[in-house]
Amino acid sequence: MANIIQVEGLSEHTIKVLNDESERNNVSRNALLQIIIDNFVQNLEQANATEILLEPLQDVTKQLNTLTHVTTESQHAISKDLMTLNDSINRMIQYMYDDSYGK
Repeated sequence: MANIIQVEGLSEHTIKVLNDESERNNVSRNALLQIIIDNFVQNLEQANATEILLEPLQDVTKQLNTLTHVTTESQHAISKDLMTLNDSINRMIQYMYDDSYGK
């Protein structure tokens, strides 16, 4: 049993374009419509697959953004600690070699 879909309400222009295209490709209008509809279905399925994959990808992106933010904050804190350590070492050196320091 054949799967039949009847299409109504096509404009004269649409029918002319379909006729011209089927003649140009040497296929029947029915075959051309099958190709168009099959292509549409494939595109629709791919779009749905993209939507399904989009949520996990957005979650991964959010996690990467969070990781980047935390890493940046951590680097800033480490940098601040190193500058404080450097200042402390410089003060210790100055104290060791400067007899007037702290007097």
